[in-house]
Amino acid sequence: MTSFKPLSLRILSPEGPILEVDEAASINVPLADGGGIGIRPGHAPLIAETGQGPVRYQTAGGEDQIEVMPGILEIFNNVVTILTVPQISDHLTEPDHNPKDEFTQIIEAISQELINEEKRSTDKTA
Repeated sequence: MTSFKPLSLRILSPEGPILEVDEAASINVPLADGGGIGIRPGHAPLIAETGQGPVRYQTAGGEDQIEVMPGILEIFNNVVTILTVPQISDHLTEPDHNPKDEFTQIIEAISQELINEEKRSTDKTA
C-alpha cells in the first residue's frame, strides 16, 4: 500500500492568506456546478471552479469548516489551494465598486500562485 503525506490546505485571496492548514486527512470543497469534491492524500492534480459554500476539512483535532466565495481550486502534490475573494462585504455596494477589479486581482493571484508552485517544483527537483 502506498503511503501519502497529509494534505495542506491554503485558502488565499488577493489581499493575502485567509486560512492555512497542514496535516489535513480530507477536504471537501463545493464546486461551481452545484456538486462537491472530496479530496484525500494522493489525489490527482486538478484545477476546477469552486462555488460559494463551506469548505470542510478533517484534521487530528476534528472536523472544521470555513465559508468561501466562488473561486478557483488547484490540487497538486497534496497541496489544496483555493483562490477566492473575501466574504461579501459592504464595499460591494459602494458606488465606485467595480467587479472587474476583483476579477483582475484573482487572475493576478492565480498567475502568481502558479509561478510560485512551478518554482517550488523546480527547487525540489534541483
